[in-house]
Amino acid sequence: MVTIEPEAISRPTTPDELITIHSADVWRFVQAQISHREDAEDIVMETFAAAFRDFRKVAHADNQRHWLLAVARRKVADRHRRKYRRAEEPIAHAEGYGSTQTPSTDQLITREALSRVAEDQREVLILKYVNGLSTEEIGQVIRRSVAATNSLLQRGRESLRAALATHGENV
Repeated sequence: MVTIEPEAISRPTTPDELITIHSADVWRFVQAQISHREDAEDIVMETFAAAFRDFRKVAHADNQRHWLLAVARRKVADRHRRKYRRAEEPIAHAEGYGSTQTPSTDQLITREALSRVAEDQREVLILKYVNGLSTEEIGQVIRRSVAATNSLLQRGRESLRAALATHGENV
């Protein structure tokens, strides 16, 4: 299967085009880390609002997707720091953007295990396996070297394996 990067298709020249091309990537990254759908939606909106406020900067960024994912990463971190939680339906009940599909048992187990992985490790795993970024691209988003990103990915995989193994023992 050939994957065409959004940057290769066209470079957005308006805020509406920016949303059309990159909203799915930003949504996948955010919703994988935030358990409440409404909070995830807020963060996605805040990310694009930041892009609109400084559209000239994002329009001239080397890679607009990376720029948006870096902003989304900071917005997610801000949300976690505030420890703001509402008693609402968790996003696990609405797995994909605009999807009404019920998540499989494996998806629920993986999501629960992923929640027990350290935040920085969880972020790189999501960027790699949910958003499909290369190690170099992940390094750009999280502002680390390729070597440091590789180490973080390896530790994240080990932590996820351990969390999944623990789940298997508890079943």
